Amino acid sequence: MPRVQLLLIAAATLAAAAAAQTLSLPEAPGKQQVEAHCTRCHGVEVITAQPRSPDEWMEVVSIMVGNGVKLTDQEYDEVVTYLSNNLAPPETSGN
Repeated sequence: MPRVQLLLIAAATLAAAAAAQTLSLPEAPGKQQVEAHCTRCHGVEVITAQPRSPDEWMEVVSIMVGNGVKLTDQEYDEVVTYLSNNLAPPETSGN
């Protein structure tokens, strides 16, 4: 592979990594648990990409536990509450 192509690939990779690092979760109780457990397998951008209802977050976290994430009952509740309170879809007005 030509040296220019390798440099372009490296630059793109570094830019993507820098962009991912600037994305952060909202400050709120439970953030530490989400960062400690959820970002072991994927980046913050995966967590914030799609707002979900509390029931959907409970389902997602339950699936992750089924995939091997180790959470105590308290940690599970903290993660689901954090995600539900901070990464839920905006309520539609007029409903």
